[in-house]
Amino acid sequence: MDVGSAQELDSEDKHGGLVKKILETKKDYEVSPSSPKAKEQNVVSEAARKKERDIVSREIERLRTSIQTVCRSTLPLGKIMDYIQEDMDAMQAELHTWRRENKEHAQALLQEQRGATDRAVEPLKSELVELDQLIREQQDKICAVRSNILKNEDKIQKMVTGINFSSRA
Repeated sequence: MDVGSAQELDSEDKHGGLVKKILETKKDYEVSPSSPKAKEQNVVSEAARKKERDIVSREIERLRTSIQTVCRSTLPLGKIMDYIQEDMDAMQAELHTWRRENKEHAQALLQEQRGATDRAVEPLKSELVELDQLIREQQDKICAVRSNILKNEDKIQKMVTGINFSSRA
């Protein structure tokens, strides 16, 4: 039964190299188990199997080491990912706080500037009112002087006309 199943497995040709080698070794062993050549092949196949086992165990160890390295690297990343939402929420809250504080300070600065401007402009406004009053007074004086000049010109004109009229008569 073993020989039949071995031939059946061998005939399918869908196996990897290791299975093929095992089947070949099994066939060789079953064909001539008592011959010296079979014993020699058995020793050779035993050495080949030991060599393959060593290679497989080294490969498994290498994979184990790689997996452990990946796990060691991903653990901190996983912990970071667990807390990232909390960190984002904290940063959003802090950003909101800083923006609110910035807005408050900007309003305070604007009010301070307006207050400082008003305090600086207030004496100038009162001075402007005084200067406007002085300008009106000077304009009134100028108008009075012009009026006097016009009256004097009118008198002079009448006098000149009177002199001319008397010198003709």
